[in-house]
Amino acid sequence: MKQTLLKKIPLCAILLSVLAVGEVFAQEPTPSPKKINFSQTKNPTSKSTRVQTSQKTVTQTPDLNEAKIVKVKSEDAPNQSPVDQPEANEEKITAPKKEEEKSRLTASVKTLEIAKRAAAVEVSPTEIYKVGIGDVLFISLQNAPAKETTYFTVLNNGNIDYPLAGGMIQVLGYSIEQIEDLLKEKIKLYENPQVSIKIREHNSHIFTVLGLVDEPGEKTMEREAVPLYLVQTKIIVNSRANELTIKRGTLEKQIIDLKDSKSGDTLVYPGDILEFRANNETANLSSASQFYFITGEINSVGRKPFIKGITLTQAIIESGDLRKKSVRKVIIRRKNDSGLLVPNEFDLKSIKDGKAIDPVLEAGDTIEIGN
Repeated sequence: MKQTLLKKIPLCAILLSVLAVGEVFAQEPTPSPKKINFSQTKNPTSKSTRVQTSQKTVTQTPDLNEAKIVKVKSEDAPNQSPVDQPEANEEKITAPKKEEEKSRLTASVKTLEIAKRAAAVEVSPTEIYKVGIGDVLFISLQNAPAKETTYFTVLNNGNIDYPLAGGMIQVLGYSIEQIEDLLKEKIKLYENPQVSIKIREHNSHIFTVLGLVDEPGEKTMEREAVPLYLVQTKIIVNSRANELTIKRGTLEKQIIDLKDSKSGDTLVYPGDILEFRANNETANLSSASQFYFITGEINSVGRKPFIKGITLTQAIIESGDLRKKSVRKVIIRRKNDSGLLVPNEFDLKSIKDGKAIDPVLEAGDTIEIGN
């Protein structure tokens, strides 16, 4: 038995050696892993080391791609690293930004001026006055030590020569409020200058009155337009005038029926020529049998033919005007529904100054001038 076992032991040893040699040959690396691993590590000693090296190679592949992308970007901008690129761009952008900010400030100032002008344009012409050539401005600087106040005439080029604001200032077409704001911006000698402006002479806004009026000629207005009823309070229109023609530039003449209750709303503009006249056809429509009566401090007392729409001041003119210019008190007596005379007192000076309404007469009225 012992001899048999001893004979088998060498055979087993040979088999084990063959198996060991086969395992070693089975573990030999293939050529492709060797090539891949060669670039990462040298002389791998085991299978596990080669696997780890292969994993590292796979994870590093995106890094290589990123490096290529960065390299391409750096080639687009030579002599500059990718890190330095943003700083160079910032330096290039800084100067344009400053210029852009300046342009924005300038644009905002211009926008403010345009907005002010636009606001002035939207206002009704009866509520605003735009300065024109020949107007005389009274400019007062309230917070100056001597409270400087001076008269300035608007020159033919639309400027005023205002030294505290640096010389010539364009004011043509501006409202008083706009000119005040403009001078506040221009005056640098005083901090927060308090500027006040008034118009002393409205020489640029002139219209002409002709025909049946007491004092024909050129008149001035203190707005861009005034309603006709305000014009009639400042000029004395003859009672025979029942029609008005308005000539405005190259436009056709406008004919206004003065007997129309809405005629007073007609707007009059600078440059207009107004002619008050009598239309005989219209005048004959009023009844000749109607009268009013006037007495007192008047040159021609007695019964006068009544024309519909005639006012108190027109009746005074029709009667030869006042004997004394100082007379102010007028009493108009008018019958009520019961046939009783009801007196109404009026102040002629207030009527002529435009502070009181010029009353319209009715047939049968009795007018007493003075005490």
